[in-house]
Amino acid sequence: MRLSVLIPTYNCDCRRLVRQLQLQLPPDGELIVGDDCSTDADLRQQNSEIESLPGCRIFWAKHNMGRAAIRNALAREAKGEWLLFIDADAEVRSSSFIADYLSAVTSPEGSVDVVCGGTGNLSECPSPSVRLRYDYEVQAEKRLTLPYRRRFPYGQFTTFNFLIRRTTFLSICFDENCREYGYEDVIFGQELKKRGIPIRHIDNKLTHLGLEDATAYLSKIETSLRTLASTKPEQQAQARVSALALRLERLHLLWLVRFLFRISKPLVRANLTGKHPCQKLFAFYKLGTFSTIKKAYRRQSGT
Repeated sequence: MRLSVLIPTYNCDCRRLVRQLQLQLPPDGELIVGDDCSTDADLRQQNSEIESLPGCRIFWAKHNMGRAAIRNALAREAKGEWLLFIDADAEVRSSSFIADYLSAVTSPEGSVDVVCGGTGNLSECPSPSVRLRYDYEVQAEKRLTLPYRRRFPYGQFTTFNFLIRRTTFLSICFDENCREYGYEDVIFGQELKKRGIPIRHIDNKLTHLGLEDATAYLSKIETSLRTLASTKPEQQAQARVSALALRLERLHLLWLVRFLFRISKPLVRANLTGKHPCQKLFAFYKLGTFSTIKKAYRRQSGT
């Protein structure tokens, strides 16, 4: 079984990650970095060193394609029967990372087309400025245990670190309307569920290194919530924040959330961008932002 490791990137130094993975590549495997027209010339030059590594090459996009389209392009470019998608801001934890994935698809449990390895985090927060995202990711890791992921396999699908049969991926592909950050994994996971394609969750984590400061992270969250608000109702039902908003709307309480969010937003943001961000306030911030965006969308569409 031939493997293609695919790493989409945009203005990110992938050299360390690629070297870690290249050491584990099977003899007939390949590793392709997909540069989505990065704007940082120095990083592009640094990443070009990857092409000197055996079995490795770079797919240079001619224009910025967006998060979904660059992944689809990499899948079409790949020669392997199996595709291992990895985000560029990851770090390998295990010397048997690739071998463990390949073992999972030949497991005595039976054949499977999709395997998710999971996401891990640094043992300590690297900087006070990234405390908001670090604390959120650590809480998420504690909640999303392997038994939990196996209990809700489609809802816990993530694009950060997963293996998929190439023919299966190309029959679905990522929704290229998702050009910006957020929720393309929700859409893809629901498409797998709709088609009855099983997902196997295993403990084969990569460490997530991409921690932004609070202001940048809140901006990304707002972008992702705009993406979520534009998806179909059945897809919104799978995301925690939109599912909660729907329940509150049925109880005729969502207007109160929007009101409280509008009057408290400056104070909430001050907490979230401070030294001791509160995760409960972060959850409220996301709910308030989503419900406000959703109301604006409905007003524009006249519904």
